[in-house]
Amino acid sequence: MSGIVVRFATHAEKPVLAAMLSAYLAELGQYGEVDTDYPYFDAYWQEPESRWPYLVTLDGEPCGFALVNRWSVSGLGTDFSVAEFYVAPDARRGGVGCEAAGRVLSARPGLWELGVLAGNEPALTFWPRAIAQTGAGAPERIEKQDEVIFRFRILPSRP
Repeated sequence: MSGIVVRFATHAEKPVLAAMLSAYLAELGQYGEVDTDYPYFDAYWQEPESRWPYLVTLDGEPCGFALVNRWSVSGLGTDFSVAEFYVAPDARRGGVGCEAAGRVLSARPGLWELGVLAGNEPALTFWPRAIAQTGAGAPERIEKQDEVIFRFRILPSRP
């Protein structure tokens, strides 16, 4: 998909991501209890060694984001974690999400984790498919009371 670009979000683009984050958290609330206050948002531009904000655009227009950090969701340790991932509803169903997720994951080889609310069936279907497209294979699935955690390894791309 040539119209999809995934890149680091600049400081000037924080308001764009903040608006999408609000929409994302509101949507996520239908699947479980979600705190709509996101205290770590600013840290993505203040801690470049451990947090990375990505902006997803489609044909030059912002349509999603990913927030990646180094904190293990499972407590087992990890290299990277997808803290948040969102594609706006009008950009879904055309492969934008899988393509964007694959680009985010493939940018950083290593052990990855991400957590999904147990009631979020669309995300529980999406993530194994998106992870498989990176060549990582089937992720380990850890089920907790209200969350499913996917653990998988992204290998370095070959030249």
